[in-house]
Amino acid sequence: MIFTKKRVKRILIYIGCIFTFSVCSKKLKPVEEVLGEFENTLILISIDGFRWDYLSFANTPNLDEFLKEGVQSKGIIPPFPSKTFPSHITLVTGRHPEEHGIVSNKMYDSFFNEYYYIGQNSKPVLEEKWYEAEPIWVTAEKQNKKAMTMFWPASEARIMGIRPSEYFVYDESISNSQRVNQILKWLDYPEEKRGKFFSLYFSDIDTEGHYYGPNSNEVNSSIEKIDETIGQLIAGLKSRGIYNSINLIITTDHGMASTSKDSVIFIDDYIEMEDVEIVDWGPACAILPKVDVKDIYSKLLGAHPKLDVYMKGNLPKDLHYNNHRRIQPIIAIAHEHWSIADKKSFNSNPDRYSGGNHGYYSSYESMRGIFLARGPGFKMGYQGPGFSSIHLYELMCYLLKIDPVDNSGHLDSTRIYLTAE
Repeated sequence: MIFTKKRVKRILIYIGCIFTFSVCSKKLKPVEEVLGEFENTLILISIDGFRWDYLSFANTPNLDEFLKEGVQSKGIIPPFPSKTFPSHITLVTGRHPEEHGIVSNKMYDSFFNEYYYIGQNSKPVLEEKWYEAEPIWVTAEKQNKKAMTMFWPASEARIMGIRPSEYFVYDESISNSQRVNQILKWLDYPEEKRGKFFSLYFSDIDTEGHYYGPNSNEVNSSIEKIDETIGQLIAGLKSRGIYNSINLIITTDHGMASTSKDSVIFIDDYIEMEDVEIVDWGPACAILPKVDVKDIYSKLLGAHPKLDVYMKGNLPKDLHYNNHRRIQPIIAIAHEHWSIADKKSFNSNPDRYSGGNHGYYSSYESMRGIFLARGPGFKMGYQGPGFSSIHLYELMCYLLKIDPVDNSGHLDSTRIYLTAE
């Protein structure tokens, strides 16, 4: 046989194809085995400030498709106060703020004589001593199921001596698309290295809600952009052939109520500001008196028809907000749509009080957040009643097939959304 250059080239290509097929055939696994690797895998997604009824306001084709194949509740009810960190920690611990210790976004601890505050580069957020309940990623890690968090409030902190196997310290400059790509990168890990619990966090809708109000075009635009981000995640899961094998929960920390600079309670109309320290402003205002507590309380009680004032220990029992040293001696709670301020702060930036806010009583429908879920653990095309976010920890433990630690939630409160066993 004469071996021309053309014939040699064809032979080499043929040999190469045989070799490639041989190698690839050894790496390929049966579909059942691939899907089995992702059994009891959960992705938890928080879209901060996504009010339960926002889906009716914007064009959301990806979330609409998600819902057709999954479940939706008439809102998830946050704890009190309906603020970002208390709510997020309740979601992942099954504990009320007075039980897990993060009673507000800003707190003072008299024993530590220190302040806790949130935000990028916050040092207290990283300190283990502030956290008094076990989050889902710690429960998973303790039971030999890796957790990987692409942001979640406090997930970068060591809690109970444990951090997620892989995590990121919060950095708002990391785009939503990059956050999704990181989840997909983790899912591409070999099985022995891959996690079973993953978290994602997006803040855009909350930011727009604060600035422009819940009924604004800016919020609607932000919802549509988030829908595109969810679509990116769905496409990534589908391309890997694992979309139907993974449980996904899309939820939030709280809703949003509209506010106006014409609806402000000026607290310095009733007390001298030098007599108190306002540990945390907002609809749930934490007041630390420097003078007699009863004197400040008596001046505020009944001072304004849209303001409820409580001494610590006497808040309504259903708020679960009486029994922690970080709860201040006086809690003043504005009614829905109202703000609390002093004149100096207001006059420096009146527009700050027009837009939207949260932190009100959790019983207000405006404080309810979104709960959507899809996957092998959930029913298809089912809509059900709202429920308290305190029950989500038990639900996630069930989906991950891990044993929950003691908490205040109940699986029975969410069982209606699950496929029959």
